[in-house]
Amino acid sequence: MRSELAAILGAGLFLCSIPAWAQAPLNACDLVAPFGTVDQNDVNAAISMSVGSTTCAASIMGANVCNVIVTQRVVNAALGQGCVIGTHSVTVSWSASTPGTYPIQGYNVYRAPSSSPTSYVQLNTALVTGLTFTDGAVSNSASYVYAVKAVDTQNNMSGYSTPATANIPTS
Repeated sequence: MRSELAAILGAGLFLCSIPAWAQAPLNACDLVAPFGTVDQNDVNAAISMSVGSTTCAASIMGANVCNVIVTQRVVNAALGQGCVIGTHSVTVSWSASTPGTYPIQGYNVYRAPSSSPTSYVQLNTALVTGLTFTDGAVSNSASYVYAVKAVDTQNNMSGYSTPATANIPTS
């Protein structure tokens, strides 16, 4: 099953750099205690800051910018998508894997710096059930290598897909 999934994933991995957002470490959306995880407390704080009922202290779209976009970014971070700030992101998309013995239940997405293309780090905190994932934790002028693994209903994982490289613009 693993070699079947790797071949299928490798054939369909695509990348797209979207110069709309970039993401810093997750803690940019970690607005209030308890710190360490973006959660409902941070979402509530973002809403309060956005509507003006508390002082804006966010630095997601710039110092002290609090609006519906900032709130949405905190919500997305609380749902495991990362805290998008800045100007770029990378959308990784792939073709569905053909199941082996067991049905495919989702995918894990991995990234490595192009300077160390086999030092993958898993980006998603929960299985991705669709065929795309947006990585907002990218730095301007950097290059990254992405790969995906399929996971079946027995939690068997395929090998890495064929890697794809994304080059992030300088600004």
